[in-house]
Amino acid sequence: MSAAENPVPVPSSDTNPSLNKGDRPQPDRPVGKPRPLWQVILLSGVTGLLYYGWYKWIIQEELRRYHGTGWSGTLCLLPFVLGVAVPQLLRIFDPDVPGWFGWFSLLGIAWIYIVQFRLYRIVNQMYREAGMKEPLVVWWIAIPGLNLIVGLRQIHFLSEFWAKQQGVEVRDPIAKFFPFLSGL
Repeated sequence: MSAAENPVPVPSSDTNPSLNKGDRPQPDRPVGKPRPLWQVILLSGVTGLLYYGWYKWIIQEELRRYHGTGWSGTLCLLPFVLGVAVPQLLRIFDPDVPGWFGWFSLLGIAWIYIVQFRLYRIVNQMYREAGMKEPLVVWWIAIPGLNLIVGLRQIHFLSEFWAKQQGVEVRDPIAKFFPFLSGL
């Protein structure tokens, strides 16, 4: 059984009295695995972003299990990958396809923005339901530069949320070094 299929046991507030309201685990919900920002960046770089694709898929699956509903990782990634790759491959390898057909790749890019927008709202919702301040400014997704910052913050704060739900501490030197990534 893989780690994704085997939910991590969640400590109760009875066994860990140091948990406050925002840290109190939901024992009836399977929680995801904390993946600190440094780890996601390092593994994504080493694997040429293959790890990042897997990361995007697995967090959607974990969120779906946690909430009991939602979009699967496949639904989030497949339209993006096909939307970007197919028009480009057809444009390059099929002489009958006009060059402008490659512009249809923008549909795949638009799709991933929709997925990210939903993801940021879900992370904020989870924090709000746990009695904590919402960590992400969702509209930053529309501003170049800030969209990268909110994406990095999403990785950090989702990892922090899962860690709090499990009553564990996850060290993240990148988020600690850059306070705009980890500050509320």
